[in-house]
Amino acid sequence: MNAIIVNLMTETEARKCVEEIKRGVLNIRVRLLELYEREGWRALGYGNWRDCVTVEFDQSQSYLYRQLEAAQVERNISPIGEIGIFLESHARPLTSLEPEQQREAWALAVETAPEGKVTGAHVQKIVDELTEAPRPHVTHNSGNNEWYTPPEYIEAARQVMGDIDLDPASSEIANKTVHAATFYTQEDDGLLYDWACGTCWMNPPYASHLIGLFANKLAEHVKRGDVSEACVLVNNATETAWFNALLDLASCVCFIRGRVKFIDMDGKASGAPLQGQAVLYIGPNAEAFGKAFSDFGRTLYARRDPE
Repeated sequence: MNAIIVNLMTETEARKCVEEIKRGVLNIRVRLLELYEREGWRALGYGNWRDCVTVEFDQSQSYLYRQLEAAQVERNISPIGEIGIFLESHARPLTSLEPEQQREAWALAVETAPEGKVTGAHVQKIVDELTEAPRPHVTHNSGNNEWYTPPEYIEAARQVMGDIDLDPASSEIANKTVHAATFYTQEDDGLLYDWACGTCWMNPPYASHLIGLFANKLAEHVKRGDVSEACVLVNNATETAWFNALLDLASCVCFIRGRVKFIDMDGKASGAPLQGQAVLYIGPNAEAFGKAFSDFGRTLYARRDPE
């Protein structure tokens, strides 16, 4: 499969988009989403999205971030058909769910709304009821993104790449094991920064609306030459576009035997997750990766076309 290609904005397009957001000429969410995903902030000379928002707009950053999240949710639920008036307060409870659950929750909220009026509180009630119910499908994750990688996988990655320059989805606790020169926490939001880093370790958030964003961002930075080597620990979700975007770039993959017992915030090994994991290696040292990770599971090398 081909990796997802982002049609980056030109400077002219980006400036027009910013001015339309300021004037409210078009739906602010649509234009915000376009400016963010097509990296219009980069075309305007900003190092990251946050700097663009701070300089260009009078509205508070938190307001624009909420509208951006609402735009992403609105897009996720749009396949169900006409969604009617969709407020940011409606979207807020849905951000904790996977896209298919967002569609289910919104449909239920509309169907069961008292007197036909959907409120943020009612959407939150539906979300709470859905998240308390059993989730038998292996692709459903809890949405809890604070799970840390066992140290043996980090040490194996370090054997291959040497020092780790960047961990874009980390925390103060996790970096005590990873020892990345630069790391971004949930509060920082690593998606807002350039990853011109060299070597990268990534165990992204497993909520599906986030993992695709992190995977696609890494793929773009690899193609630009910003990232020279990367090890990525993810669910072996071979049916997804984001997994295949990474697989297209990988020179070796380790399909882990069994399931990784991630570390919780108290430093204890968790119960095994519902789905198996894989570590994808992107870089020139595939044989070193295969050797370092062979104890964890089956390692497969990318087939190379004859030159």
